[in-house]
Amino acid sequence: RALGKTMSLLRVARCAPAVRSAVLAHARGMAGPAKVLVVPESPFYGPSVVPRTESFIEMGVRYEPGVPSPMESVLSHEPIVVDGLMAMTGGGALGFPKQFIKLSATDPAPVACTYSGLRFVSKQALDYAARH
Repeated sequence: RALGKTMSLLRVARCAPAVRSAVLAHARGMAGPAKVLVVPESPFYGPSVVPRTESFIEMGVRYEPGVPSPMESVLSHEPIVVDGLMAMTGGGALGFPKQFIKLSATDPAPVACTYSGLRFVSKQALDYAARH
């Protein structure tokens, strides 16, 4: 029996690399390739005016009343709901490196990108929280 398994693995080794990695991942009991949501950065612009009536200091910079700080701009967006458990941001015109953000299947708390500040939550976690 062990010899038969070894022979089938040798046949897999002669396959195309993508087929080989998928078959070997399945043989090891792994889930296979992850579904990744690639987020384009261009449609995410913050508000041009905020309802703040006092000046505000963030990271040593003073923002006058009505002028949004970068954090206020980022927090103006709702968390992005991801169908899988992985999201990718960056690597584009904004100038920061690609970030792969791993999401939980059970925790509905949003996870933020360290560079762009965009927040993500998995649809599976929202469904899990609704059931429990």
